[in-house]
Amino acid sequence: MPSAGVTHDITIEDAGGTNRLGFMLVRQNGIRQWTSQDSQTISPRVLSMGEVTHSELPPELELIWFQEDWSLGIGGINDRLDPKRLAFANKIDTSVPGTLKPAREATLTAIKSGDTPNNYRPTGFGVIPMITAAAVINYDLWLFLGRDVYQWDPSDDEWDIKTEPLAADVQYRNAVIFGTTAVAPSWYVGSDITDCAAPYIYKAATDTNWTSSTITAGRFKYMTVGRNSAGNEILWGANHIFKTARTVNETFNDSDTTLTLSGTASGHIAVNDIILIGALGAQETLLVTGVSGSDLTVVRGYGSAARAHSSGAIISLYQPHVIKSSSDPSNTGSWSTAVEIGTDDSPITGIVVDGDTDTILVTKTDGIYSYTTDGQVRNLTTLFRQFGHENNFRGAYVWNGHILLPLGGGGLLDFNYANATIKDISLSISAPDQTALHGQVVAMHGDPTHLFALVRDSDPDEGYYYVMQANEVEHEGVPAFRWQVLAKLGADGTIYPSRAALMVDTSRTDRRRLWIGYEESSVSSMPYYIAFGDTGDDEDDGYTNDTDAYADTVVWDANLPRVSKRYESIELETRNLGAGGRQITVQYKLDNADAWTTLDTVTESPLQTLNFPLGTTGKTLQLRLTPALTSVGTTAPELRSFRLKAQLRPDATKLYPITVYLAGHQMTLNGSISGNPKADIKQLRAWDAAPADLVFGTPDEQDPKSVIFMPGSLKEQEAHNDRNRATEYYVTFTLAEV
Repeated sequence: MPSAGVTHDITIEDAGGTNRLGFMLVRQNGIRQWTSQDSQTISPRVLSMGEVTHSELPPELELIWFQEDWSLGIGGINDRLDPKRLAFANKIDTSVPGTLKPAREATLTAIKSGDTPNNYRPTGFGVIPMITAAAVINYDLWLFLGRDVYQWDPSDDEWDIKTEPLAADVQYRNAVIFGTTAVAPSWYVGSDITDCAAPYIYKAATDTNWTSSTITAGRFKYMTVGRNSAGNEILWGANHIFKTARTVNETFNDSDTTLTLSGTASGHIAVNDIILIGALGAQETLLVTGVSGSDLTVVRGYGSAARAHSSGAIISLYQPHVIKSSSDPSNTGSWSTAVEIGTDDSPITGIVVDGDTDTILVTKTDGIYSYTTDGQVRNLTTLFRQFGHENNFRGAYVWNGHILLPLGGGGLLDFNYANATIKDISLSISAPDQTALHGQVVAMHGDPTHLFALVRDSDPDEGYYYVMQANEVEHEGVPAFRWQVLAKLGADGTIYPSRAALMVDTSRTDRRRLWIGYEESSVSSMPYYIAFGDTGDDEDDGYTNDTDAYADTVVWDANLPRVSKRYESIELETRNLGAGGRQITVQYKLDNADAWTTLDTVTESPLQTLNFPLGTTGKTLQLRLTPALTSVGTTAPELRSFRLKAQLRPDATKLYPITVYLAGHQMTLNGSISGNPKADIKQLRAWDAAPADLVFGTPDEQDPKSVIFMPGSLKEQEAHNDRNRATEYYVTFTLAEV
């Protein structure tokens, strides 16, 4: 059996251990011709026509990662798939192409000294028309802090308490504008039915104070403005409670199941109705199972524990599935008869209007319903009957033609009424790795160019809200929502997602602000705002010296995720660095390491280069960019682009260029005579033609190598022995290690 380095210089055999042949290498001046070499790892680039780019340089010498646009927001994975995105960023604004900078700080506001609210529950805002003495329409900003109403005073940037509309434990939601009148729905606090409707408040443009509604048939959790069949503007209310014309006629203890009314029940209360008994914030919820004259048979403790009620206690009817309309919501006006949307076991969670058709869209825990001007009610999404959730579609909002519907368990849908299609635009899709952002969307608001959302941390124990900004961006011909995180708020106490609010105020030329309100237990919560204008008051609301703004790039692998690279330097193009301590710190991770390594800090504009430590190598790289200021300022440190320089360092393939001498009477290394040149060359031809692996024994008697024939390398040259004219061969071929 041939053996490399013993009987022959080399051996070659099939991977299965068959057809082992030994070969003698060609000798020159008695020295065998044996070499091995590394293959060329990267083919030379051919210079293209036109402008020379970095791609024309051999990547072993210079490999470039260049990025100057992050406008597609967060959620990117790698540079090949997401060339204009970040993996994640906190308090970073990339909405302007070619600019990465800190977002404006979320500024906490305060009430005037001496003003004492009944509670700290900022649950709504209103940008309210106001007609001055000169008949000029201006806009005032209002805050609803629990049951108190406050007006913003721009002269000292504080809230000024105004006359309380209703002395009860209620909370007001974002006001809607109906003509020149503002109307804010109201919710009870602390009732058996969580946050059920209370009397709304309204304010005409000529009024100084807000007025609480006394219309018994008009109490709603949700409101919107649409148009009736005549094309006239009309106000809609949804999720309804109204006081009946009946009260408790005698003391009703906590165990009685028969309730006697002050008059007959007919026309006021019916079987299967849900009723509330008691004063604001102290109601008991009951289910009516029987009606006979003035007597009701009821199920006690339907909402919570039963309680006693004295004669004269108010009885209200709970209609969470009802909508009504009004052309005059003032106390001199009225509301229409009730329109039932589905059944009362699925409460309404929102009401919006499709702007193209003036169709009323009512969201409920079990789906989306339409109410058209001809009085038709349709369930557009019957699928949700089996996926009901108490918070489904709460906070529904219409923005730039998009009907946006939050899901109760987290997620966001884009509903198209025209073709009855639903598109999932949840952050779990656009930012799959950022699991904290996959929680419930509790509030939304926007202006013509920006959509804002308040997102609850997916882990309820964390107690955080993320203030998100979205832009609709077209990428590769497909429009999509792209998100960024402007702020992370909360975590000092328990948060209440049903009591959160957002509102954009662009009513004045000297300010453009997003207002944020939410309630935390045991915390004196006040609203925040984030400025996004560049003039007037907004210009002074600049950038803080906090260090919690950072941007994590996508992972860069140069489309070669398994090939090592040597990282040389990174050049940052910036603006505004230097004065005020404006700087950008650069950190990096190699191969998805657990911790960030600090490279250095850029402090000079417009260009500064940072060098990686010698020997910085890895297959993948990710950057963290942290812009910061040492003092508060109105000018942000901005990154315009970065250019990272690296070199490829792929593992080379070992090549063995071989020339063997084939003869019939050939002396081998151990002195024996052998050789069958025709059979040997036939087998070499077969190996050359086959893609199979081979086992290669080398002259240095090292471990055998797994190799293949390099296609096209086989070359045969005949030679003759002058003594007997027998044909001999010089055969050249190349083996590549695999």
